[in-house]
Amino acid sequence: YSVNPHVEIEGIATRLTDANAVTLLDNAAVVLDGTDSFATRFAINTACHTLGVPLVSGAVGRWDGQVSVFASGTTKGRDLAERLPCYQCLVPEAPPQSEPCAATGIVGALTGVVGSMMALEAIKLLARSGKPLTGRVMVLDTLNADTRTVRLRADPECRCCGS
Repeated sequence: YSVNPHVEIEGIATRLTDANAVTLLDNAAVVLDGTDSFATRFAINTACHTLGVPLVSGAVGRWDGQVSVFASGTTKGRDLAERLPCYQCLVPEAPPQSEPCAATGIVGALTGVVGSMMALEAIKLLARSGKPLTGRVMVLDTLNADTRTVRLRADPECRCCGS
């Protein structure tokens, strides 16, 4: 705060659900989601789409990570070819065998890398600088020191943002 008094960060100690997500995220300029629950991720995604707020999503698993920016709510009403995807376009439903990180284990340093990438994406969005990962997902394979970026498309049948 002492460096930039115009920045406000509000911590909310409440479990986010489908019922309260829009209310809890209503004043956000950007949302960062690094949760370990598909139900929570879907609730955050739907709220961000509804509110037109960009969502920076980060996920980790063992040695792999991914970072993306979803801004589907900023392109509502546009032709499908012009629409940006939401998180559920990438992950339509929770995988049947999905396990939380606590059960499968992850390399601790990976969370720092993914978290830092998420912070950089949020800064780019807020500063309107560079080329955020909007409509793209960066996949990190830290075991083999490899990264790749994949372009995502809006799914016309998506439960959240589809027509």
